[in-house]
Amino acid sequence: MSTGAAEWQQPGRWRRSAPRLIAFGFLLALLGPGGALALQPADCGGPTTATLAEVRGLDQPPLPEGESVVIEAVVTASFPGREGLNGFFIESQSTLEPAGAFVYAPQLTADRAPARGERWRLRARAGRFRGRIQLEALDAAVQCGFGRIEPPVLSASDLEAPGHFVDRLVHIPGPLTVTGVYNLGRYGSLRLSAGGRAFQPNNGTPGGRLLPLILDDGSHQRDPRPVPYLDPDGVRRAGDRVEAITGIITRAFGDWRIHPVTPPTFQSTNPRPDPPPPHDGVRVVHFNVENYFLDRQGRGPSTEAGFRRQRQRIRATLDALDGDVLVLHELENRPAVVADFLDLVNESEPPRRHYQAVLTPRSPAVIRTVILYRPDRMELIRAGRQVAPIHPRDPVVALFRHESGQQLAVAGAHFKSRTRCPDAGDVDRGEGCWGERRRRQSEALVEWLGEWLSPEAMEAVPLLVTGDLNAYAREAPARVLEDVGLANQLARHVPPAQRYNYVFRGRAGYLNHVFANAAAAEKIQRLRIWSVNADEPVYLIEEGDDVWRASDHDPLVVDMKIPTSE
Repeated sequence: MSTGAAEWQQPGRWRRSAPRLIAFGFLLALLGPGGALALQPADCGGPTTATLAEVRGLDQPPLPEGESVVIEAVVTASFPGREGLNGFFIESQSTLEPAGAFVYAPQLTADRAPARGERWRLRARAGRFRGRIQLEALDAAVQCGFGRIEPPVLSASDLEAPGHFVDRLVHIPGPLTVTGVYNLGRYGSLRLSAGGRAFQPNNGTPGGRLLPLILDDGSHQRDPRPVPYLDPDGVRRAGDRVEAITGIITRAFGDWRIHPVTPPTFQSTNPRPDPPPPHDGVRVVHFNVENYFLDRQGRGPSTEAGFRRQRQRIRATLDALDGDVLVLHELENRPAVVADFLDLVNESEPPRRHYQAVLTPRSPAVIRTVILYRPDRMELIRAGRQVAPIHPRDPVVALFRHESGQQLAVAGAHFKSRTRCPDAGDVDRGEGCWGERRRRQSEALVEWLGEWLSPEAMEAVPLLVTGDLNAYAREAPARVLEDVGLANQLARHVPPAQRYNYVFRGRAGYLNHVFANAAAAEKIQRLRIWSVNADEPVYLIEEGDDVWRASDHDPLVVDMKIPTSE
């Protein structure tokens, strides 16, 4: 490509433009013999001291830090200023040794920054930033016309090794799936997968492949506002689709990232769902409310305003679900918190529909599982909790009699989390840390329920075991329950593509479960996961007051026909 003063604006269109010269840093550093600037337009196309391939060390060691170089290359993307990346990217036009590099130039403002498609002759030093090769200490530059870089078209298999295209302009035709939105509001970034949503390996669900490439926003700013990549309704959910991306692949903060040079095209293929319709039988709702604490120094929101938003979102969620029995996790383990939660859920209800709590002796755990029920529909016969050293939080169970006379037992359990790994012993062997403890928790729960209900009642009385097991469907705690005849109801009632209620690092799965004995399974008409949380970005916690992102887990809704219709 000629280095004359011609600029590529779009395929098939060219125009003429006069060269520009930009000086940086101290004046004395820019002056050559006789006071002339070190780089002049007449230098364009002349010898350089290095190629970008040599700077990067593609076939040899990279240039040492601090070595001064004169480079001539095409600008592929510009992200100036602190609101961007404090620099721009350049790329060689060589088809034999294609190479790109980032030019760190924090002194540039948007109106002075080189533009995409311009060819520039630069004097700078080879440098490193957190291990990344870059050009820095830019002290002189002159525009040498215009050039065109044809970005390689990458397949999904190419994206498995994005380092082959580091700091280069690429085109990804897609479609790809937005498979994680956790950091959208914090850093303006989205996780991507190919072939559909990515699922946890032990979820038992076919899905796409999580890519080692994050869609970023051309900035390292925290809390970008407005939040990027939202649709006209102000939403971007995991499960949506992105059609194509043209941008720069680079590495920062431990991940490969692509910064688009043109806005990506999205399709809202996973719209926000309506609440489940009313049900005339018995509705059991299972919900991890994510640290409902009155203590502002404990878990949960640290401010009163944040706590008010949390209360509003939880109330909106439970009002919409209208359950007869609620199995709730992660309430602060104090009687005053249960009383406050009852005030919350009963606030908008007439007295006859008020919930009561199944109260059992309090364990020493920081958080607890609580069962609430409506006495106008469900009469409490008895309740209990399992006290065992294996449990960090005690499982609870309640036996109810429906107004029809049919009994129903509901158990709730919240097993040990997968985090805070020990140095040795019960470490991650493919099922997360503390996997062996969770298996033994499941065995202890089964043994206790058999004693509490009696072996005969375990078969005759409809029994639901609901829990945040912190385990996926193919992991040991779930298999233990299935081995004793408690069938996995999500696997039975929920289509595979919707079989998730939690998203962790871009992979979906279900940690929250419903198991049922045969007597209960025959009475379940529908089981839904109301996807109001896991697919939503976490920044909504600070900005919303409706059902979206009320928790990090989605609620489960079990609709039962009691008694079974003849």
